[in-house]
Amino acid sequence: MIDAANITNYNLTDAELETTLMFWVFAAGKNGTRAAQITNQLRSFWDTMSKDISTFHWLMHYDLEDTTELLKQYKTGCHNIKARTLWQLCREDLNLRTCTAEDLEKIYGIGMKTARCFIIHSRENAPYAGLDTHMLKHLASLGYDVPKNTPNSKKLYLTLEKIVLKLSEEKGISPAAYDLQVWNKYKVG
Repeated sequence: MIDAANITNYNLTDAELETTLMFWVFAAGKNGTRAAQITNQLRSFWDTMSKDISTFHWLMHYDLEDTTELLKQYKTGCHNIKARTLWQLCREDLNLRTCTAEDLEKIYGIGMKTARCFIIHSRENAPYAGLDTHMLKHLASLGYDVPKNTPNSKKLYLTLEKIVLKLSEEKGISPAAYDLQVWNKYKVG
């Protein structure tokens, strides 16, 4: 089960990695707590049929239109984009233990934030930062000039990422721990 407040886990099975990545896809543009609920509801639905089948294996049974309809039922928001993302993800030959952020960003609908959040919370000492609205509020509270939303500019994202990595290092905690600390401070609901 996904718990957004305790999402960091470096010992996930392959099936759990798939479910965790699905959570991060749902979390894009959505409340993390709600994204966890949706992810858990979908996994529970599939588990009633068979607990031994992974998330991507289930998704392989759906065509793109059926995937979109499924996501509409679970009210994921941005159904078409998220359906296309999941549909493509489960058909790629990505090793979720070793793929790079850039590999993930090649998937339609996965940006720098989603790729990096997945990696930092599933791989120990990954040198990335997730720049969600919570982290940006935090940086603004420290006096940094930041946008209100995740930057679309790769250059700006990487500049702000370096700041977050420096701040986590100064605190003596991993980027994932720093990310969760900030998220839990600023989350709503």
